[in-house]
Amino acid sequence: MKVLVQVRGEVNINGDIRDTLEMLNLGRVNHATLVPEEPSYVGMVTKVNDYVAHGTPSQGTVELLLARRATPAEGEGDIDDEWVAENTDYADVEALAQALLAEETTLQAAGLSPTIRLHPPRGGHKGIKQPVATGGQVGVHETADIDQILEAMR
Repeated sequence: MKVLVQVRGEVNINGDIRDTLEMLNLGRVNHATLVPEEPSYVGMVTKVNDYVAHGTPSQGTVELLLARRATPAEGEGDIDDEWVAENTDYADVEALAQALLAEETTLQAAGLSPTIRLHPPRGGHKGIKQPVATGGQVGVHETADIDQILEAMR
């Protein structure tokens, strides 16, 4: 499972890329989503590579995102162990995070909104116009790097 975080805006971008971002449930800057590592998503992620930061997160980071930023698909409420036990097949947030990373379920299948709305990064982005290779934040990240970005946006 990969996490995608939109770090660049949609002004003056190609319509195909905007449509792909919509298909990936990324409609605005600082929104994130989890996508499975399937061939159908690989091309989509490649297409939006210049507008998102993406990588495989650690389980602890997914738990943090679910607990702090995830929202139910319907209704209101905080995502905690009690909500997860009542509304999903999992006992707690940790088990749900484990299932998400193992691609056993998706955010929508678990009754959560497919989009995770994040806070702008504390300390700012390192550079949203530059790829990772030149010190920016756009493109593929290692697990530790994507965890650091998500922690700053918690």
